[in-house]
Amino acid sequence: MKRLPEAEDMSCYAGQFQKYEGLTVNFAEAVNSAGGTVTDAKGTPDVDTPEARKGLDFLVGSAKDGTIPAEGVTYQEEDGRQAFQAGKLVFLRNWPYMYGLAANSGIKGKFAVAPLPGLNGPGASSLGGHNMALSSFAKNKATALDFIKFFTSEENTATQLKEASAAPPYASQYDDKALTAQYPYLPVLKESILRAVPRPRVVQYGDVTAAVQQHAYAALTGDKSSAQALKDLQAALQKSVAQ
Repeated sequence: MKRLPEAEDMSCYAGQFQKYEGLTVNFAEAVNSAGGTVTDAKGTPDVDTPEARKGLDFLVGSAKDGTIPAEGVTYQEEDGRQAFQAGKLVFLRNWPYMYGLAANSGIKGKFAVAPLPGLNGPGASSLGGHNMALSSFAKNKATALDFIKFFTSEENTATQLKEASAAPPYASQYDDKALTAQYPYLPVLKESILRAVPRPRVVQYGDVTAAVQQHAYAALTGDKSSAQALKDLQAALQKSVAQ
């Protein structure tokens, strides 16, 4: 596609590669899509592996060869969305909220949604989180629970889909013919969610995500090799989860 005359001034791909939570997500997706893992189901770090290196090498190589533009390491969600809607990107990794905004912009009818690619077929997305929780220390638990039930009802989540293209929490909504006619990306989103992987399941998540951001960003910007970044990250994660 980059060979087409109209794509001459476009960059190929962007995600969220700034040093913040978005980088943790994009790094984890690259690792998971290459058959690796950041932490296993018990929260044990396992990132210094050939599979994880394949995933990180994909991002690092894409940054080096220009597949990811130089400014891509500064992008958060809105930076990428605005660049995509301005016709500066061929492909963009982003969250479902973007669909409604793009569908009401100048690129209406000119874009589509696809599963996140892996090295050999569809990749593994990271679960985001439209989550609600009730603290055991809350003073008004019954009222809070009533609100959660209201906010997460099928009727209200359908409204959130229509108003903000938020991912529905009910499987039936992804197969609803009226909804899929209006939001044709829903079957693709369902496929992505079924293949998705949680973020690292650790108690010390703040320390873990900070370590991922530090070492993955160093690899993306050329301050470390992928191998060294993963070795250092493994050590940092082991220290974090041992606390």
